[in-house]
Amino acid sequence: MNYAFIGLGNMAGAILRGARQSGRFEGDIFWGYDALPQQALSLQQQIGLYPAATAAEAVRAAETVVLCVKPQVMASVLDEIAPALSPDKTVITIAAGLPLRFYEARLPEGQALIRAMPSINAQALAASSALCGNAFADEPRMNAAKKILGAVGGVHEVPERLFPAFSAIASAAPAFAFLFADALAQAGVRAGLTRALSQQVAAELLLGSGKLMLESGEHPRQLVDKVTSPGGTTIEGVMALDEMGFAAAVHRAVQAVIDRDRQLGEGA
Repeated sequence: MNYAFIGLGNMAGAILRGARQSGRFEGDIFWGYDALPQQALSLQQQIGLYPAATAAEAVRAAETVVLCVKPQVMASVLDEIAPALSPDKTVITIAAGLPLRFYEARLPEGQALIRAMPSINAQALAASSALCGNAFADEPRMNAAKKILGAVGGVHEVPERLFPAFSAIASAAPAFAFLFADALAQAGVRAGLTRALSQQVAAELLLGSGKLMLESGEHPRQLVDKVTSPGGTTIEGVMALDEMGFAAAVHRAVQAVIDRDRQLGEGA
């Protein structure tokens, strides 16, 4: 199988490195194009990427095309690659906010399209990605998309109407988690810990808590109850967060992301 990655920024690089590390793409060829030639040259050295002189050249060489460019330049990229596409190729896009209809209006009729939404955690091979396809994205094509996104974490089929909600939790909320970790680290420094130790512990906390949730299968509130003992110390911290509107702030942040995502989609 030949793959073409158009746009070779952080997300594309993470997916490509994850694919090579997974060992599931032996014999497959990865083509790539970026407006900055050094991006392709760097990935050529790292994972054996084949640099292309143009986006259209990369598309012509591949059966699966992965679009990793910013939404603002997507229309011009589609105009460039449309003549190089054909019904036997599959187009996967990871651009935020742009619905499938945006691509269908600009690409040849009958083109198989799959919309994907990974996250920055792909760089740690721990992303949670959503997938949905148009009417021409049959099961084999969807499975191919799951294979490539699965190299960097979990993959979930999600109706397109729910992409804004999924994106808010899986793709935007890592920023909230980093803010939380930074706040914990600052609090640790204030209490006398070194910044390095406090930040390390905050990161281990996030990793371990997520692992415990997944492995235990318990409701988060059940796990909260296990940590909070009657008259203990932890319940005081939980009550302080409740009094400051912690849950309400998270709800508002997620809704703000959803609202902006929908605005982008409506303007497409």
